[in-house]
Amino acid sequence: MNKKIILLLLAALAPAARADILHLNKGEELNGRITGMDAVSVTIEVDGKPQVIDRKDIMKIQFVGEYKGRMSAPASDPVIKSLLAAPPKPEAYPNDGYIHFYDDDAITVSPDGGCTETERMVNYVLRERGKSPSSFVSTGYLPGVSTMTISHAYEFGGGKASYLDDISVMDGDTYLVYPAYAGHHTMKFAIPNAQIGSALDYETVFTEQYRSTAPFFGESYFRFSEPTGKSSFTVRVPQSLKLAYKEVNMPDARRFAVSREGHDNVYTWELDNQPSYRREPQTPPYGLYAPRVMVSVSDTWEHVRDTFAPLLKERLTLTPEIKAKTAELVAGKKTDTEKLEAVYNWLAKEIKMQYVPMDNYSFVPKPVGETFANRAGNYLDKPFLLYAMLEEAGLKPEFAYAQGKNAVFAAELPNIRQFSIGEVLASADGKNYVLAPLDDTHRYFELPSWLQAGSALRVLGDAQKPLLFINPEFAPEKEATVETAQYTLDKKGNVEGAISTVMTGDEQAGMRGYKDYKKADLDKSMQEYAHWLHPQARLESYTLTNLQDLSKDIGYSMNVGIKDYAMKAGDYMILRLPGMPGSASDVSETERDLPFFWYGASASSKTVTLKLPSGYKAYYLPKDITLEHGGIKYSASYKAQDDSIVFAENYTRTAILLPAADYQNYKSFREAQTAFSENWIVLKKN
Repeated sequence: MNKKIILLLLAALAPAARADILHLNKGEELNGRITGMDAVSVTIEVDGKPQVIDRKDIMKIQFVGEYKGRMSAPASDPVIKSLLAAPPKPEAYPNDGYIHFYDDDAITVSPDGGCTETERMVNYVLRERGKSPSSFVSTGYLPGVSTMTISHAYEFGGGKASYLDDISVMDGDTYLVYPAYAGHHTMKFAIPNAQIGSALDYETVFTEQYRSTAPFFGESYFRFSEPTGKSSFTVRVPQSLKLAYKEVNMPDARRFAVSREGHDNVYTWELDNQPSYRREPQTPPYGLYAPRVMVSVSDTWEHVRDTFAPLLKERLTLTPEIKAKTAELVAGKKTDTEKLEAVYNWLAKEIKMQYVPMDNYSFVPKPVGETFANRAGNYLDKPFLLYAMLEEAGLKPEFAYAQGKNAVFAAELPNIRQFSIGEVLASADGKNYVLAPLDDTHRYFELPSWLQAGSALRVLGDAQKPLLFINPEFAPEKEATVETAQYTLDKKGNVEGAISTVMTGDEQAGMRGYKDYKKADLDKSMQEYAHWLHPQARLESYTLTNLQDLSKDIGYSMNVGIKDYAMKAGDYMILRLPGMPGSASDVSETERDLPFFWYGASASSKTVTLKLPSGYKAYYLPKDITLEHGGIKYSASYKAQDDSIVFAENYTRTAILLPAADYQNYKSFREAQTAFSENWIVLKKN
């Protein structure tokens, strides 16, 4: 909200308001309540005591508005009365900081397809750690097409209310670091004076104009990281429009009703007494497991495509600079694959990614010439420029809007707002590719795992192909780490060795992120890895090749030494291989509420050869192990071979989601895997 600055020329009496501010010429500020004003002086009450200040000493006067709205008498409000008549007891919620006592979300869709959403939230603070999060609110909107206002916001406790004032409201551009995509605003505020036993009540109103390129789409959640008392979601739609909706993870206890009020249909969902979600490792994205309702005005996917296809084509005018750069990139390339990779690699590196979601800017891309000239593009514009350049290169690509596996896709709700990213479909030399040049770390054939198995809408391309399709999901070997190590153990128990690693997919992309490190920071990171092998390990040298070259796989190796690594006892030496034992920290809890979730399949293998000191041989080696459970396989073995011990380990996971009901079996699997890694090797003198 805008602060109200009143100039000295104003001589009228100001309305009573809390925490008005006098800015004095000497730089001081007086905070209080202005009670009087004339041409000579201003009277301000500070801490209950009136002060008269000469007008000549005042630089400016700032009147501060409070967000009272219709809640000027909170004690008489039915929700507050109900809450404070029988406030929740902290002992009933031992794991929680506060409770969402009341959450009322109401949307009214206008006949033209615009909407107004009013949400009221009443929180109750249970204990100290709940004070800050329960009072903080952050929300966003897109000026020009939407507005965000605060109806009221206050803390109520001990019979008194502390109201939010407009000085405490921050409202500014969300993406200042990406000036080419400025526009979206974030509004933040913290309700003052939150205390244990406080009721915190606020209501916000969001309005949005109808746009054919961003039609109405709404959703409301019913369970959070803190418990809820009563949640309701109401959608009022004119009878001239048809509402489509999808319930996601809604429990049987939910109440649902449809009624007719005047010329509107009113849909209402209610759910009571939902516990908080526990913090657990490897949980799915919130949208995949939380109960919610998604709503949209009925449409068809054919209409969505027909709306956007011509708009995209309008923005496909290639500038001479784009044509020249494309020709330069494909010059001398003999195959379509070489052309595709050359264009992809240039664009991935030279067009800087602007991490601004489509729904926070536009679902219609900028003209490709603008993106090319700016050398910057967001989740839509950067892929769209790739599409244009590949088309110029003669590869006949297709363009799609896609959504990652981090969100629920509702095919029964045709709406462009379900998508978050643009992607390019291309064929080259008999192979099909889904290209998402969102960074400069994934190679052209390495689709980020969060986009694999994601839903997509074909907008530009063969109209005879299905409009909706699913992105490919990569096999584990395409998301793999292969490690080979050669160690030498001497008679004193010291170890020297070399490790090399080959990575693919997200694993390789993650390693390529080191390309932006300073040399000193990179050295430190490699030393940290050496210490992960063993606390006494010293990094002797390392190599990281092709970090900057997206046309080649990364080469990674390091040499380490560990002094006094093996324990000696008479004729025996006892040791574990470097990097052992493992950890089962992800199954440390006795039970689990939510599934395990991984963004993609994965595989890893390790082969370690330990050359023994002369005069020693293997006396004890752990028995082989093979484990398998729920799409996860693990095997490991130790073998005596000539003057060495060879350890081989393989892990493969095809599972993406492991149900909570299967937790105990998975826990046993991980504990057995970790227990095996804790085994010792025993050597004996001949």
